[in-house]
Amino acid sequence: MKNFDLHRFLQTFKSQLLMGRNFWLRLFAIFFLVLFFAELMFTESMGNNVFGYYTTSVDNAVNFGIIFFVFSMLFGATSIFSVLKDTRSRITYLMFPASNLEKYLNCLVMSTVVVALVTFVAFFCADTIRTLLAPAFGHEMVWGVPSFISNLIPQSSYSLSAPDFDKVYQWWLGFLMEVGLILYFHSLYMLGGTAFRRQQFLITSMVLTCCMIIIVSILSHMDFGNINLISYNEQDGLYVHPIVYPFIAGVYLLTCFNYWLSYRIFCRVQAVNNKWLNV
Repeated sequence: MKNFDLHRFLQTFKSQLLMGRNFWLRLFAIFFLVLFFAELMFTESMGNNVFGYYTTSVDNAVNFGIIFFVFSMLFGATSIFSVLKDTRSRITYLMFPASNLEKYLNCLVMSTVVVALVTFVAFFCADTIRTLLAPAFGHEMVWGVPSFISNLIPQSSYSLSAPDFDKVYQWWLGFLMEVGLILYFHSLYMLGGTAFRRQQFLITSMVLTCCMIIIVSILSHMDFGNINLISYNEQDGLYVHPIVYPFIAGVYLLTCFNYWLSYRIFCRVQAVNNKWLNV
């Protein structure tokens, strides 16, 4: 079978989406209820007593929505092969008339794009209803969706008093670093969702937490001095530490490797497997 065919990929995606429509509707309903009651909690139960200002309460509700979005994306990454939960589902999906690459890409799109759309639509609906109900609670109508969207877009955290060209250059460096780290952690959860057969999100989170603790413990005993990754002064101009470029390249290479390894593990998935790992 041809490794990848766009028409077959789209047909497979359509079939898988229609077969799982009940699951997506349930997921949307759960996300909507959680986000809606969370917004009411921040703006009504906690907002008047703790935060004092309604706009501040809305901002805190938006922050919760962003955190919820991040966790939903990580959970979606570890649930990439939720269609392979039991033996019957595995046999049905593995015998689907499509190549392994098409099946993998379908699961990848489902666990990223579709989960992101479901989460965003759930927040959009919850925030819109909360906004429309605000006058009934004696508040002005403050919509949180624009703030939610602006905070989701990766932005460079660097702000230098530099000329325009240097500002653009350092912004792109910071942007590439942030996007690279986001994709890297997503690829790790995707790899965990592929490698582990049960409790993927929990086990992957535990493994990554242990690794982070070990790395932080090692780095805490090392003296790096006062290192500025990106800085600017009028005499020397824009300074970029030499480690920045290999770091960015390494992050993207490791990300590609994690996605590739995830795909290779998927190709080895067996219909009958009672192990904790899919390898």
